[in-house]
Amino acid sequence: MSDSKSRPFKHRMLLGWVNDICPHALEGKPWPDISIDQDTVTNYKAYFQEAKDAGFNAFTLWGLYSSHAWPVPLNSPEIQRRRKFVDAILEEAHKQGITALFGIGVYSWGFDEIIKHDPTCARNEGRMVYGSIVPDNGVAMCYHEPSARAWMQRIIDFCVKDLGAKGFGFQPADLGRCYCHECKLLSDIEYYTRVTNETAAYAKSLDKNLILGLSGWGVEIDGPFESTVKLSQNLDFVTDVSDQSAAKGRTFRKELSAKLPCSLGSLGGPVIVPPQRWNRDRWFFPHANLTGTNIRELAEDGGSAFEFFVGPLNNPQGKLMLHFVGEQLQHPEAPIETSLGRVVDKLLKPKNTQTKSEIVAWLLAVEMAFIKGAGKLPGGEFDFEPLKTEYAGPPIYLDRLKGQSLQRYRDDLSRLRLSLPGMAAGCREPELLNQIAECLPNVMMDIDQTMLRRQHGPRDLR
Repeated sequence: MSDSKSRPFKHRMLLGWVNDICPHALEGKPWPDISIDQDTVTNYKAYFQEAKDAGFNAFTLWGLYSSHAWPVPLNSPEIQRRRKFVDAILEEAHKQGITALFGIGVYSWGFDEIIKHDPTCARNEGRMVYGSIVPDNGVAMCYHEPSARAWMQRIIDFCVKDLGAKGFGFQPADLGRCYCHECKLLSDIEYYTRVTNETAAYAKSLDKNLILGLSGWGVEIDGPFESTVKLSQNLDFVTDVSDQSAAKGRTFRKELSAKLPCSLGSLGGPVIVPPQRWNRDRWFFPHANLTGTNIRELAEDGGSAFEFFVGPLNNPQGKLMLHFVGEQLQHPEAPIETSLGRVVDKLLKPKNTQTKSEIVAWLLAVEMAFIKGAGKLPGGEFDFEPLKTEYAGPPIYLDRLKGQSLQRYRDDLSRLRLSLPGMAAGCREPELLNQIAECLPNVMMDIDQTMLRRQHGPRDLR
């Protein structure tokens, strides 16, 4: 690999909704739960310190002020109530040298109340969502309505001038686009290019130092090079969230990366989304080989941006993978075992190299125990439980293991679990291994219940 491709990633970023790092289960509210209080600030103080230590330099935060609905007026009492907490979160990020980007919809995500208040900014002629037409529309503003552009600019103004935003992660497509009689004359990529370019150019006119990126859910990244180049002309990075460009071939991605005016990024193949409603000791799926391989190949193809989906630090997977991904982004050419070994040294302090090697091999074996049954995991979301529920849901990730592969996964975990006490005894700081030891019985309980449901129908022993 050339020297240019072995440099640290320029944009080493974290990504998540505001409560994805929460150390306790979130129940009783629909997803996404963006409730915020002083405990949220405390959680982020610890998380930003950990993220700095791991080597990250930015964090795209969704839900700081809104999810589906910015309030009207924008500077509402609820926004003011939240502001003291958000300002404290942003200050903690600044202390650690981490740029906090506001996750924000572009003509989509966040306009439900605005559309109700000002119907002129949208047209109820349907919207296009991932290739399907939804006949009603109270979600996406219309590109051809001047009032929609005014609202979009008003929100950017408010975020930059009033709320102190240092950058944005734009998302123009995940909830679809206006499909009125005028908008549908534009192709999807042309529509998203126009709304993104205009919004990004306006933001840069307010502050040329803003960091702007595109979250590519629903955006065609694997089309003609010219389309993606045009889409990216006012951006600092484009995140190919489901690795469309890589699926079209490594040669295609290399050529695309070379032509882009900004950094090409990824989420690491399958996007491992932390459970919202589960107790934090219910899952453990380390995925160092999966994500590390993606990082190395992205670097080889010229990419220099990466967004890693966060998780709670009191789940050992969350802490382990945070440090591993940060390490790999700083040394993308390094073998997986080397980066994982550095993380093991840092977090566990093994007493000798043999113990370190055993732990590295063990972690990779736990990952492979799942992968060999599930097969190649496609790009896109990997959910442990159903996302849009209010209470703890079933372990749907285990549905990826068909037939006898689920029993084999349980057998492998049962065998691997026996090695934990010995490895922990060989470490000066064994807490992470002790946490893993608490998680594995719960994973196995979910496996047992899944097998029971397959045999006898729905049943829950929890």
